[in-house]
Amino acid sequence: MLRDRGTIKWSAMMMPEHVQSIKEILVESQKIKMPILEEDKIREMELLLLEGIEYILLLHFEIFHDGAIRCLSGKTTSIDHLNRELRILDTNNHTHSIPFPSLVNIQND
Repeated sequence: MLRDRGTIKWSAMMMPEHVQSIKEILVESQKIKMPILEEDKIREMELLLLEGIEYILLLHFEIFHDGAIRCLSGKTTSIDHLNRELRILDTNNHTHSIPFPSLVNIQND
């Protein structure tokens, strides 16, 4: 019976710096570019934001952060036009400040 240790056998030959650089390369290769939004999509998101504030709706936000798109569900509490940020109260009662340019999509339930 063959008892091959696979990658365990080869990882002993690699220096910690090599392992770290391979992990960094893997993370960098999985990053995506910031999507470019069309004006129609931006206007649709603006309307959803205003409806969400007026009717206290639970909205689902897709946010671009560090090469990935993150999802956040919550209610929009305020819009800060000066700093170009949204204040969102999530389902766990934590407040998040989200910059306008990082918004990718907003959906209603």
